[in-house]
Amino acid sequence: MKNVNKFNNFLKVEVNIDRGRLNTLNARVLTITEFLSKNLDSYVRVERQGSYAWRTIIQPVNNGEYDADVLLFMKHEPAKQPAEYIQEVYNCLKQGGPRSRFVEAKTRSVVIDYTGDFHLDLIPCIERGGAVCICNSKTHQFEPTDGTGYRDWFNAKTAITHGNLKGAVKLLKYMRDHKDNFEVPSIILTTLVGNNVYESDDRSNFRNVPDTLKTVSNRIDAFLRANPAMPRLRNPVLRQESFNNHWSKTDYKNFREKFAIYTAKINAAWDELDPHRSIRKWQELFGDNFGR
Repeated sequence: MKNVNKFNNFLKVEVNIDRGRLNTLNARVLTITEFLSKNLDSYVRVERQGSYAWRTIIQPVNNGEYDADVLLFMKHEPAKQPAEYIQEVYNCLKQGGPRSRFVEAKTRSVVIDYTGDFHLDLIPCIERGGAVCICNSKTHQFEPTDGTGYRDWFNAKTAITHGNLKGAVKLLKYMRDHKDNFEVPSIILTTLVGNNVYESDDRSNFRNVPDTLKTVSNRIDAFLRANPAMPRLRNPVLRQESFNNHWSKTDYKNFREKFAIYTAKINAAWDELDPHRSIRKWQELFGDNFGR
């Protein structure tokens, strides 16, 4: 049984990042953006990235910390190496940026840790030759990416599902975080979900969130069953960008096995005609707070 209203309420009360935390994130991103625009000589603009851009951030387990990503576009200087862009942002923030003592330079980003709330990953990038590239300070390479194109791709997939795709992604992320027995990066999970919504779909399988969850879960499960070994997972809008470096073969094998189990449970809960038994079956996936 679908229990559509209970799904909508569960998303609103339990799954979605609460409005106060989201407002705090937006305010701090604005503060950082204003600071960098005034103090970073090579500043061009910023764009939301990842779950922050796709609007699929969920409430962390036990109200813990979460991550948010922002692309920081910088002026391209041909003589400058990837690590220098990252170091430039780090130095700027350490010399007077908000909460500067919580800043850390990483391989591809500069992280601002708002302790107890969230980590903000500032990802320096440049535009050259018509392509957007992020900076890898370890390999000394500029890596092509297309966060804006990916966002537009995901939004187009969401439109096919009457907007229900984002709810399905959030529920699968919630299940991942609360089950805590399989690993799959959000970029890969979101790509698997989006890849299994087709332009040829007549939308009858996406009338609501539980319909959408059932449809994409069964299609992902079929894809995983057809691929015992981890396939090449690519950015759908930038084929030369592979996501495989975010995931190990062991994690893929475990995810494949667990996802088959949970897809079967989704089907059983969706097919159950008795409303009380259906809720109990959904609770096996999402915990006792579902349906309350």
